[in-house]
Amino acid sequence: MATISEKIQVQFDSLSVAQKKAAHYIQSNMQDAVMSSAQKIAGKSGVSEATVHRLAQALGYESFTGMLQDLRGHVLKDQRAVHNFVHTTSRQEESWIEKHFAREIDNLRETMAWTDKAHLRQAARMLLDADRIWIAGWRMGLSVTSFFSFVLKYMLGNCELIPQGGVAEYASYIKPGDLVFACGFPRYCSRTLKVAALAKEQGTKVIALTDSGLSPFAKLADTTLLAACKSTGFLDSYTAALSIVNALINEISHLEKERVKANIEKMEVMFKQFQDNFEWTNRSKP
Repeated sequence: MATISEKIQVQFDSLSVAQKKAAHYIQSNMQDAVMSSAQKIAGKSGVSEATVHRLAQALGYESFTGMLQDLRGHVLKDQRAVHNFVHTTSRQEESWIEKHFAREIDNLRETMAWTDKAHLRQAARMLLDADRIWIAGWRMGLSVTSFFSFVLKYMLGNCELIPQGGVAEYASYIKPGDLVFACGFPRYCSRTLKVAALAKEQGTKVIALTDSGLSPFAKLADTTLLAACKSTGFLDSYTAALSIVNALINEISHLEKERVKANIEKMEVMFKQFQDNFEWTNRSKP
């Protein structure tokens, strides 16, 4: 029998826009949704309560109550011992700073559970085999893309971060044999999506780093890497996303150690030649 997660995945494209928002929220926040009413799920996903009830019917349930029961059963089966340990040993009263770091730890733990080593290796190999790597993702996503593009440029020499103000100029050079690495988290930047869509039309490979298999970026990607981005504050967290790109960097170094080593050695020579730090010199007294 299909789980609620599988039902959402299969039915997602046929849902209405509002139902997709509710389904995406449930899929990405199962631990919270399982304890929520239809009204609360509606509020969190930005839709009407009636939409949540219609979503249940669209997924094949007689009512919201039936969907909620299935969701509870799915979450109970999906519990992991280490996840239980974290929650059962937490203090009942936490300060905001403890809640903040606990949330970050949960993001990392959830991301680790989503990530398969073979899948990560496949993404690293795609990056290594690309003629040119184009990195797309702006606004808060720059915390990930600017770092990743700098390190790939340092390691491989064939990486370019597309500037937000020059998307059209840069995108016109994307071609088959290249690779687009798109970082897309809610609100799902339309410009980044356009770059990924253009790449697909050109026959260019796309790797997406996003928050859910239901994300519009996942629909466009040849390979999708997932990172949890929940936060106790008003801004999403990119800690887990940065951890994913760090894992990719480590895997690239492992797969092509000599190539990366040679590139880094060349770069270090250039750093020395173009060093712009002030150098103290000894001057003999007259």
